[in-house]
Amino acid sequence: MKRFIVVLFVALMFFTTAVSTAGAADHPNGWTHRPVLEHFTGLSCPPCMNGAHPDSAKLWQEEGYSEGYPWNYVEFHELNGGGEDDLMTDESRERMRYYQPGVAGTPSLEADGGYVQLGGSHGSTADASYDDMKQAMIDSGERDSMKKIDLKVTSMYNGVEFVISVDIEYIQNDEAWFPTPEDPLPDDTLNGQLQVFMVEDNVVAWSTYKEEFVTNHNVFREYAIQDYELPAMQPGDTYNHIAAWTVPDTIVKDGTEIPIPVPINPLNVWPIAVVYDLDDTSSGRGDGSENNDGGDGDGTYRALNSATPHATAYDIDGTPPEIEEIVIKNGKNGLEVEAAFIDDDNITSAVILYGKPSGPNGTNVTWRAAEFKLEDCVGDTCDVKAGGIGKAELDIDPDQKFVFRILAFDGNWTKAMTEQYHSTDFIKAGGSGGGDAPGFEVTTLLMSVTLLSMVLFFRRRR
Repeated sequence: MKRFIVVLFVALMFFTTAVSTAGAADHPNGWTHRPVLEHFTGLSCPPCMNGAHPDSAKLWQEEGYSEGYPWNYVEFHELNGGGEDDLMTDESRERMRYYQPGVAGTPSLEADGGYVQLGGSHGSTADASYDDMKQAMIDSGERDSMKKIDLKVTSMYNGVEFVISVDIEYIQNDEAWFPTPEDPLPDDTLNGQLQVFMVEDNVVAWSTYKEEFVTNHNVFREYAIQDYELPAMQPGDTYNHIAAWTVPDTIVKDGTEIPIPVPINPLNVWPIAVVYDLDDTSSGRGDGSENNDGGDGDGTYRALNSATPHATAYDIDGTPPEIEEIVIKNGKNGLEVEAAFIDDDNITSAVILYGKPSGPNGTNVTWRAAEFKLEDCVGDTCDVKAGGIGKAELDIDPDQKFVFRILAFDGNWTKAMTEQYHSTDFIKAGGSGGGDAPGFEVTTLLMSVTLLSMVLFFRRRR
C-alpha cells in the first residue's frame, strides 16, 4: 500500500530535510564538479549556423543527456550582422556583454564563467569548434584549485509557475595557497553569487540564414534568480534558497515588451543553477577591461558548480513515480482524467497539461493545466488501494481532440513525465464522472499561499 503526500506545505518540510542533508555527490566523470558552458549564438549569424551552433548541438546530444548529466549548457541568442532571431531578448544580450563589455561577438562560449573562452571578440586563443568545446568541458571539470561546493536544485510545476529550491553546501577550500608573511593564513570564506537560468530544450525557431526551422537546445528564456549574493559561508555551512518563476508570454527586445514570438513549452523547461565565486576573478578576457565589481583587473567570476533537477535526482538516487492506467471519460462538468500514481516515496503533486498542437510541424501547444486530486485521503496522507487513482477535471469541450502529458513529483521532487499522448487513444465511453476536485485557479492560489508560508518559515541557513 503506497502513501501519498498531497499538502505542499508538509511535502516541502520533508523535501528540505531529505535533499539538503544528502551531502556531496561523486561526479559521474570523476571531475571535481559539473561545469557549465554558456553559448552565445544567433539564428541569423552565418559563422554560428555554419560552425559553433551545430557543433554545440552535436556535443550536447552526445553527452548532455548521458548518465549522471556531467555538465550543463545554456544557449543565449543575439543579433549580429543584421537579420532576425525570435529567441533573442535584452537579457540574453546583456549576458553576452557581461563577458564582452562593449562588444557583441558571436559565436562565443564561456566555460565555467570564463575559465575557458572560445571564439568571440575577446582575444580567445581557442576556436568555437566541437573539439575545443569538448576539451573546455574536460579542462573545466578537472579544475582542482577552487572552493568545493555541493549544489542541488529541484523544481515543481503546477501549470502556471515553477517553484524552485536550491541547496548549497560548502565542502572545503582547495584553492591554491602559498603562505607569505603578508598572507600567512588562507581565507576560507565563500562569497558566492547564485544565478538560476530557466532554459527550454528542443525549441524550434526560424533561421533567416539557413531559411529553415532549426532545433535549439537549452535556450535561455529568463532568470528565475539573478545576481543573488549568498551570505558569507564557511566550510560545513549549508544554505537553502527558494523562488518561483511564472512562465512568461512576453519578452523585452530592444527595450520594448512584445508578445513572445516562440511560445514556451513548459514541459521542456528546467532550471540550471550556478554558483560563482565573487572572490575569483582570475578568468582572463585579454581585453584589458575591468572586473565586474568595478575594480582594476581583467576577469569574470568563475563558476564553482552547476546543477539541474535531472542531475540532482541522479545524485540522490531518486526514482521517479510511475504513472499508469490512464483513462479519459465523461465527467460532471466536461471530461475527467483518471490515472494511477505509484511510488515508494510520497507523491507531492500531479498535474495534467493539455491543449491543441499548432505551429511548425505541430510542435507548439498552448498548454492548459489541471491538478489531480488523489483519493482516499486521511489528514495529510492518502492510502491508495491497489489500482487507486487520481482524478482531474478538464475544462474542455468533450468532443474536442487534444494532446496531453501528465507530470508527477514525489517527496524529493523527482519528476515523472509521460510521453505526449492523443486524447482519442484513452477515451472511455460513459462513466459516472468526477467528484468535486477544486478548480485550477483555486488550487494555484493555495499553492502560492503555501509557497509564501514556506519561504517565511522554512528557508534557512546552516
